[in-house]
Amino acid sequence: MDTAAKLFPAVTRRTNTSVYRISAILKEEVCKETLQQAVRDTLKRYPAFAVKLTSTSFDQYFEPNDAPFFVKHEVEYPCALMKPEENNGYLFLVLYYGNRISLEAFHALADGAGAVEFLKTLLYRYFTLRGEKIDPEGKILLPEDTPGAEESEDALLKYYDADRSKVSKLPPAFKIKGTPYEPYGNNVLQGVVSVSALKAAAKRSDATITEYLTALLILAIYREAVREELDDEPIVISVPVNLRSLFPSKTVRNFFCILNLSVPIRTGMNFESILTEVQRQIREKTSEENLLGAIAESCGVMEHPVVKAVPRFMREAGTKFVFAFFGEDIKTMTLSNVGLIDLPAGLAKHVERAESIIYPTERSPINCCMCSVNGKLTISFIKTIKETAIIRYFFGFLARETGTDVEIYTNNWGICDEQV
Repeated sequence: MDTAAKLFPAVTRRTNTSVYRISAILKEEVCKETLQQAVRDTLKRYPAFAVKLTSTSFDQYFEPNDAPFFVKHEVEYPCALMKPEENNGYLFLVLYYGNRISLEAFHALADGAGAVEFLKTLLYRYFTLRGEKIDPEGKILLPEDTPGAEESEDALLKYYDADRSKVSKLPPAFKIKGTPYEPYGNNVLQGVVSVSALKAAAKRSDATITEYLTALLILAIYREAVREELDDEPIVISVPVNLRSLFPSKTVRNFFCILNLSVPIRTGMNFESILTEVQRQIREKTSEENLLGAIAESCGVMEHPVVKAVPRFMREAGTKFVFAFFGEDIKTMTLSNVGLIDLPAGLAKHVERAESIIYPTERSPINCCMCSVNGKLTISFIKTIKETAIIRYFFGFLARETGTDVEIYTNNWGICDEQV
């Protein structure tokens, strides 16, 4: 496993599945037989995905998996706990439902950027099998190409500098509370907004889309969860950062770090003041120097000689502690921007929109993820509680500020029409 991957097996459970989803909504119904062949062809191109997790008393590691892989009709709610024993040992699923193709991946396997590359290759192969002639335009890892060794590299370890290592404990963050679903499950509420309209709104505030939506999310939490009951704990949004843009790597495995953007709760908070603080922190924390420090902090614990020398059960106990008190305890919500899924024109014409969903956790019962294709940004909220006020405020603000309708839809799990 790569360095980042070592965290996930230790902390995974029903309420923290470590499973995320990337989906393409096609303009036609999915053909199961074609999809099955496309996945098998794509899997040959991605040996980093063709693995199973093996455990010993001392370690856990990936080893090649040559068992047959089968696509499945979607029946479960998104990002449910993955059961490799029901999937021939594989740590990802390819699901179909109507005109939707979904890739769900256990985070130890790859990050969102790696999963996007896999899905792009899968879609390319699917439509070429359907008889389409598609110019890849250099945007696709082609099924027939030989995988490069650099695609499986441990990029975090490549850029790890032990001299920068330091672990800092941030104060506890404000937590969103609500009424849990019974039985347990994940409800997903999604909104589709025009990228151009959102860019124009962000530009009026001299902000990027990520800065703008992060500030809006903090405002929504303040208005609908905190209200006037001031709390000593700040609102903290955890933002995963794809490191490939600053530190060259072709890896399709994990290569990301987390930025924690913290805004103290004060009376009379407004969007402009929150945005100013968010911009300051993002621009400071995404400098090369600070990101190298974040890489060192991510790798420092797992690469410590003492940690590497102890049996697995001791490492797992320590990993759970670190995750709880240096990860979950210090954040309110995760906001992940997968970004533009850049498809060649011959493939993009078959895709209506894309979706990305990141799993919730016990202490973060609502999380948010977004991605775009063909000028449409889909923002997906996943939640394990019934309350929708934060999400209502968020999408209402977007509709007003962009001057456009936001198309809202849901997986309908655990809710009624009145709640939507």
